[in-house]
Amino acid sequence: MVDYIVVGGGIAGLSIAYLLQSRNYSVLLFEAEKIGSGGSGAAGAFLFPKVGKQGELAHLINSAINFSINFYLNHFPKYIHLSKLQYVDTNSIVDGAVVDADEVLESLGRNIDISFSRISKIEETPKGWRVGDIESRNLILATGAFPTLVDEPYIKVRPVWGERIDITSDRYLNQSYHDEISISQTINGKIRIGATHFRNILHRDSSILEQEKLLNRAKKIVDLGNTSIVGSYSGVRSASHDYFPIFGKVVNSQKTIEKFPNIVHGKKYREDEYIYYPNLYIWTGLGGYGFSLAPYLSSLFLSNRLPAIVQPHRRFSRWVRKRENR
Repeated sequence: MVDYIVVGGGIAGLSIAYLLQSRNYSVLLFEAEKIGSGGSGAAGAFLFPKVGKQGELAHLINSAINFSINFYLNHFPKYIHLSKLQYVDTNSIVDGAVVDADEVLESLGRNIDISFSRISKIEETPKGWRVGDIESRNLILATGAFPTLVDEPYIKVRPVWGERIDITSDRYLNQSYHDEISISQTINGKIRIGATHFRNILHRDSSILEQEKLLNRAKKIVDLGNTSIVGSYSGVRSASHDYFPIFGKVVNSQKTIEKFPNIVHGKKYREDEYIYYPNLYIWTGLGGYGFSLAPYLSSLFLSNRLPAIVQPHRRFSRWVRKRENR
């Protein structure tokens, strides 16, 4: 019996596992392939605040970036590079950072007990949850764009294919740039170019043609001089339909509707009255902001301060209202 099982070895699963273990909880993480095999391993890992109109999502991301930059500086200072970024369309310049994605993922998982096996089933037990042959008091599902292992109709994420290339150049960039795609400053002799595209695709091979297209887009933004592509990375990210991440206790929709049948006719109930799966949490939908959001929201989870806008009960409430209107 362990305190927590985490399913998923991307930035979401590794961040929460790392912080749980740092607080002396026993943790076992399951990963189907290798650490960062999804979108996390292909991330450019740009941490820059959003500019312009500041809605709830922008406020969440900007709060997360301030926290997460300090998190990486304190825990993995070798793998974070402070940088300025120019938003080309508005000519705004902001302060932020670029993170070495692979090295951070490896460091987060270095002292965590990891089982490299594919999980297709979870089972509730009197004391918690069973995954494979292991029992746990708590279960966190951080499977990204892949099946969540819990069949709840209000939890919907879509796959979004992301790609990054690393290049060498005879030009030295002393700042980063963003104009639909992101271009890093020169870091250890290389420049990173990242893009998120191809929605609703779970797998896509990165061709030389696609890499050249991405490079040519970058060259239209900034003079890169003579270049060579020295690395290519691609993977699928999970994104919710409203772009907010999803993290928190999972509402049991069937039992909640059985207890409160009038909820489907518009009667409102408090979220603390809903029926939840005991000690089951979901952590997904980070989109292209995984390295910004994951440490921040994982920390809020541990202090029981997750904002309502990311919690599953918000999505359940909206889903029920839509059922009423059908």
